[in-house]
Amino acid sequence: MATNPQQQQLSLKHGVEGTVYVLHFEPGYKHAQHYIGWTAGDDVSARLQVHLQGHGSPLVRAAVEAGVQVHLAATYPGTRYLQRRLKRWHKTGQLCAICRAQRDGRAR
Repeated sequence: MATNPQQQQLSLKHGVEGTVYVLHFEPGYKHAQHYIGWTAGDDVSARLQVHLQGHGSPLVRAAVEAGVQVHLAATYPGTRYLQRRLKRWHKTGQLCAICRAQRDGRAR
């Protein structure tokens, strides 16, 4: 995986503030309908471009190669620690604005 060395170093530090983001896959890709990521600072659009060019997460790369549309669904200020906690929670649909809109704002 080709990532920015500075990004990789920052990702190891749980106390570094950044932005947690939720990507929504339409249609879902195999087992996944979402991806939760983190980036230093607040430039999520640059990080999204890295993913869409195939240089980010292997899951996002595979989804894009399969023709799945990838949408930025939500952003939250937070640390890499928050991103890991949300990822382990396995209820990303409750964080995804697209899924919530499809359910008329209701949680699952």
